[in-house]
Amino acid sequence: MNKKRRTIITIIAISLFKLGLSVINSVIEELKNIPQIKKIMSLTGDYDVLTEIEVETPEELFDIFANKIDLIKGISSSNTHMIMRAWQK
Repeated sequence: MNKKRRTIITIIAISLFKLGLSVINSVIEELKNIPQIKKIMSLTGDYDVLTEIEVETPEELFDIFANKIDLIKGISSSNTHMIMRAWQK
């Protein structure tokens, strides 16, 4: 009996968001309702919010954007990067 074991790999993506005026609190509340988003941070600089998203497949990441994040009013643009490798100090 040859059963293949599925190895679960966690994909971590960092997403940066530019927001419209006076929407940061409502956008953060919407992002907090998405279970795959593990961290949400407010920023200074070119972007307003950074999130850390954990998924098992690139397709799952696509679905989160297509069905949840892209529907949040107040996000004017986003920039997402998948982590290839991370080091601990």
